[in-house]
Amino acid sequence: MPSDPRTAQALSALAQPIAEFRTLIQGALAQAQDFLAAQSADAAVEAARAGAELGPFAAGRMDAAAFAKLFPSARRVDAAAIDALKRAIDDLRAVSLVGDDLFLVRVPAGARLATAVGDTLGLIGRAFGAVVLTEIVRGGRYVPAEHDRLLDDAGFQTWTRAERRIAPPLVVEVDGADVQAAALTDFADGREKLVLVVKGPAAPAPLARCISPGTFVLQTVDGSGLDRAAAFDGPAIAALMPQGSAVFLHDPLAGREPWQRITVQHLPEAPRRAIRGLSAFQMSEELRLLSDAARTPFAVPTAAGTGAPAVGASEAVDRLASWLLTQSGLNGQG
Repeated sequence: MPSDPRTAQALSALAQPIAEFRTLIQGALAQAQDFLAAQSADAAVEAARAGAELGPFAAGRMDAAAFAKLFPSARRVDAAAIDALKRAIDDLRAVSLVGDDLFLVRVPAGARLATAVGDTLGLIGRAFGAVVLTEIVRGGRYVPAEHDRLLDDAGFQTWTRAERRIAPPLVVEVDGADVQAAALTDFADGREKLVLVVKGPAAPAPLARCISPGTFVLQTVDGSGLDRAAAFDGPAIAALMPQGSAVFLHDPLAGREPWQRITVQHLPEAPRRAIRGLSAFQMSEELRLLSDAARTPFAVPTAAGTGAPAVGASEAVDRLASWLLTQSGLNGQG
């Protein structure tokens, strides 16, 4: 069970994507188990099944046993395929029996954050492989030399586009000094959701380095915004930070320009002391990166001399050039 109440808060916010992943695993497990059971069904069982499917009208009129031979409940596969299916079922069953710990990563002090996340996603990749293997066996396409490797751990970099779209979220407990956030961008694809629960002294704005046009990025101290991160139809990286940290939100849907997408609620003073391997300069650069990205451009004057709403750089150049021409009296002259 989560020891930090913020971990439970994060898991609760991610309940929907967690439920979607569990449904995938449990559905694949049920289908695989049904297929395996059908492989050992004898003629009497198959005849009874066929009779039930044909209904009372066919009773006494049709040979249920003959019908069952024409339309078996599942295609027959060889012993090697059955053995592979049993291994896949074992993996799927093991995953389905794990509680919230399946979606929780505890990073040991001093360990690399990206490695811990990658290792956990590798185990989940094995579950994806088990799902695929069950489909291959059921379809009669199993070839040991080609498909046995599906039950190996599979790193995020090997996942298909579809797998990245149904990737389960992870809540990551990590010491503040070990938040090397930039490395998390390797997992910012599909609909992967990563929520850090940061413990102890930390850089004030580590997730500033994760901001990119299509990634939802959130730093919060009270959990506000986690529901939006969970619902975002794309990758999201969030962090529950210690009090006093920067609080900001980067929403890719809020506009084309960085300053339109970024909302900064709190920007602390730059730190003066290092935190383990993080120097004061490095932490100050993250604050500056966040501040620069969120800074609203200047308002471009209109022809009447009044200020217009702030705009992006390219549009600002055009408007400013037009205003200068108007002021010089050259606008519209040949």
